Amino acid sequence: MAGRDRLITAAVALPVLAAGVLLLPPWAFALILGVIAAGGQWELYRMQFPQDMPGAVWPALAGGVLVVAVTPAGHRLEALVLALLVVLVARLLSGRPHAAALGETGVLALGLFYVAFLLSHVAALDAAGGARWVFFLLFVTWSGDASAYWIGSRFGQRRLTEISPGKTVEGTLGGIAASVAAAYVGMTFAPGLSALDPLWIGLSLGVLAVLGDLTESLFKRGGGVKDSGALIPGHGGVLDKLDSFLFTAPALFYYLTAFVWARG
Repeated sequence: MAGRDRLITAAVALPVLAAGVLLLPPWAFALILGVIAAGGQWELYRMQFPQDMPGAVWPALAGGVLVVAVTPAGHRLEALVLALLVVLVARLLSGRPHAAALGETGVLALGLFYVAFLLSHVAALDAAGGARWVFFLLFVTWSGDASAYWIGSRFGQRRLTEISPGKTVEGTLGGIAASVAAAYVGMTFAPGLSALDPLWIGLSLGVLAVLGDLTESLFKRGGGVKDSGALIPGHGGVLDKLDSFLFTAPALFYYLTAFVWARG
């Protein structure tokens, strides 16, 4: 998703997310995230099956909601395994051509992991550390995205990759640097970090945000579409809004679990 669109999305979504994280209990916030995950899965499946959607997509979507919704209770891995088994059985009983079984099942399973399981880490952050860490994630990721767009559009000279022609080396490096700076600013409302933690977090999230964006761009190119959907006319779909967070949320959660929360 273009940096300008990300800025617009941030301006619209931040107040809504703030209200949701602050006012809702973790289970309700996770349930809403689960519905959002199902929307992202649907877009991914529609890219791959534009004409003939397999019937097993429905248990895959329900499984995606379940994986995220049970995250506060600590059962997302069990839910993921259960959802995968149900999808396999649904495909087995569907009566669809055998030749397409591996490809269809693989795409459905990918949607469960790539969208639902990865997004569940946002709910895990909220459940384990509270709203401050969700805001920290949003702040660092969006700061890097916005800075990459601004720097790339003004000073970018070298194209980063053919997968996403609008990305430049200069913009990418600027976005990573901005992520580090944002992580240090984030220390003011997310205490408990050491002097070096924001450096490692900012570098990791800055790089992974780019990889998340490029991964979704690769899927869109494979599906022959410009946007994953049309959630907001002119600004793409659910996946276009989530692509960076699908990579940055797990990274932040596991870093905090291993190096910050473990310190007590």
